[in-house]
Amino acid sequence: METLDDKDRKLLVALKQNARASLVALARDIGLSRSATHDRIVRLEEKGVIQGYTIIERPDVSAGLRAFLTVQLEPSTRDFDIAPAISKKTGVEDTFCLTGDIDILVDCACHSMEELSELREDIAAMAGVLAVHTRMVLNTQ
Repeated sequence: METLDDKDRKLLVALKQNARASLVALARDIGLSRSATHDRIVRLEEKGVIQGYTIIERPDVSAGLRAFLTVQLEPSTRDFDIAPAISKKTGVEDTFCLTGDIDILVDCACHSMEELSELREDIAAMAGVLAVHTRMVLNTQ
């Protein structure tokens, strides 16, 4: 198991806050030279402590429409049988299996009404789906 010192931990915190920060800015944040900071990043990557870099999109900005689809299943259909198939569809951000009269809540981010409509129709056509209702997101905070 890799043991991290204070500089490693500070470097990881700085990278979590801004993975695109320059080496100079990172070095200044952790109190090391640019080359020492670079060497630490390479070592942390090689040891698997840093496994990758990614972006996180804001779906309400990158996709034009946000909506929630509520899915009701036929009584003989189990939500955990159908939810994985729904979650793989284009435009689906997340799926939640619920209790009550709504069996599955689907968080969607689509680029157009046509894309949302196709997604809704695809889900409604799945075996075991009784009803699908659309709840458009008007605003996010």
